[in-house]
Amino acid sequence: SLLEDIVEIKVGHLDRIFKAHRGLLSDRSSYFKAILENAGNWKENHEGLALKEVKPEIFQRFLLWLYFGNILDNNETAQSVNGTTLIHCYFFADERGIPGMHNHIIDTFLARIETTEIIFTKYQRLIWVNTPDGAPLRRLLVDALAMMGTNIPEVMQTEEDQEQYDKSFITDVLVAKCKHPMTINLREFVKRRCEYHIHDEREAKCA
Repeated sequence: SLLEDIVEIKVGHLDRIFKAHRGLLSDRSSYFKAILENAGNWKENHEGLALKEVKPEIFQRFLLWLYFGNILDNNETAQSVNGTTLIHCYFFADERGIPGMHNHIIDTFLARIETTEIIFTKYQRLIWVNTPDGAPLRRLLVDALAMMGTNIPEVMQTEEDQEQYDKSFITDVLVAKCKHPMTINLREFVKRRCEYHIHDEREAKCA
């Protein structure tokens, strides 16, 4: 059966081998579903999959989420996990059509902001290069600055900030600030998490 079949996945340029249940992969990811449910491409040949462009660490975190519902290991917290790693997990979920993992990462970012009270602006360029306009992670960063920042939009108009951030990002923050001129506290912002989630037939609306 789908749940009993084990799939071998070769990840990264060194072909590190991971194994996972075919049914879980198909159920949680539209990318894997399209590949694994095509009898001609997989069932008859029963060949392993190869994800050369994916870092093994990112795929390992995907498997943690797939089986345990959390990309963090036992010794990590939303605050301690490497921010770049977290963002690359988001890219993986977005590219492979994994809404549940996407939503979990959004929640992890919000938990990180709630714990540290630091908005992840230093990752702005990495996010903007790898996501399209209107991407949920982009909107989260922009809204966090616009809704919780007091004088941030004014500060971002300095020459130093114009060199550090993309102009489109600065513009987005200023526009969002105009839409939301009143600041809100951190707790109220975190309650808006569902606005940055992806919901489809697999992922129910937030309660």
